[in-house]
Amino acid sequence: MNKGKRVSPGIWSEMWRTLRLAWRLLGDPRVPLLVKILIPGLALFYTLLPIDVAPDLIPLLGQLDDLAALIIAARLLIEMSPPSVVAEHEFDLFESSSRRSQEPPSEDVIEADYRILE
Repeated sequence: MNKGKRVSPGIWSEMWRTLRLAWRLLGDPRVPLLVKILIPGLALFYTLLPIDVAPDLIPLLGQLDDLAALIIAARLLIEMSPPSVVAEHEFDLFESSSRRSQEPPSEDVIEADYRILE
């Protein structure tokens, strides 16, 4: 029997992708300055605020609400950014990750033809 529910690795990779996309959008001059200041500012304010939904004194649970605030802020930043800019950065992130997976594992790869002798 499975007593505890395990979190799919896809959730962690999706969170990482969301954070990377939000970080790229923060550096893009085409995203409105108000969006780049207001949303991260509110997330930072909540994280530093001594009153939380789950107090930080409770191990792990206190930090999870701060992580949730960060993820929500990243999603909100993505939603409030111009769709064409978001699509461009998503494409770039996808291309860079697919290129990395196709590259050889090291630079010591030798390409050659071979034949089997019997």
